Parts: sequence; C-alpha cells; structure tokens
Amino acid sequence: MAATISKPTEGQHTDKPAVRDFRQEVTDNIVRMLEQGVAPWQKPWETGVRSLELPFNPTSQRAYRGGNAIHLMATGLQRGYGDTRWMTYKQASDNGWQVRSGEKGTQIEYWEVKRAADKAEASRPASDADGRVSPGANSDPRNSQLVHRVYTAFNAQ
Repeated sequence: MAATISKPTEGQHTDKPAVRDFRQEVTDNIVRMLEQGVAPWQKPWETGVRSLELPFNPTSQRAYRGGNAIHLMATGLQRGYGDTRWMTYKQASDNGWQVRSGEKGTQIEYWEVKRAADKAEASRPASDADGRVSPGANSDPRNSQLVHRVYTAFNAQ
C-alpha cells in the first residue's frame, strides 16, 4: 500500500518542533571526527591516555555499551577529557559530588523492557507443586513494552 502525502490545508499549523534524532547526531559527530582524521575507537600513539578506554559509570561500576560507549569516547576525545567515568547529575549528587556550574552534558540512550501486567495476578509467575516457576502471562512478549529514555551524562573530570 502506497502512502500518500497531502499538503496542509489553509489554517493547519505545520510549525511542530522537529523531533531530535539522537542516533543521527551521534553518527554525524563521528563522521565529522573521521573527516578531521580522528577515529575515536583507535588507540592513541601516546601511552597512558585514558580517554579512549571504555567509558563506565562509577556509581554502578558498569561499562557503557554499544553506541553510548562510542559516543562517550568520541565526546571525551573532543573535549579533552582524560577520565573515562560518566554519570548523571543525580548520580553525582547522590554520591556527594558536584557537577561544575555551566558544564555541558552528553546525552545517552537507555532501553528497558517493561512487563505489562493487566492484573496483579498476571504479574506474578505461576509455580508448580515442586516450586518450579513456570512461564506465566508476563513471559509473553505481547505483554511487554519497550521503554526508551534519554539521559544526560557528565564526565567526572
């Protein structure tokens, strides 16, 4: 089925703000760096430069993965950060750390699979007589919802 595109009729508003495409922004940034001769995933000639190690979150002790890892490495390289630790403002605040006034954060994506429960009973897995958990209604992918969030991360430096 072909999609049809219609022109707005008189009186219709078309001044909707454009939806940000974070992946495209990350891609454009990496392409710009490559055009300038910088590949953010390659080891630098200077030994001991930490900015190109895998970025991680010091509050969870977990490394960032996928596009977030490449994006944070590229941003750290561009901004001259020698520290691979990245966290949200709230994570810094909860640990008694302070993000400097005027510091610019970097946006990252987080995807989570949430189980939708129609009833409280459906959210609990069923178990058999031996106590083994059997797949319940909450194991059905049709009862799941993919949630996308964007967070702003700050470098520890």
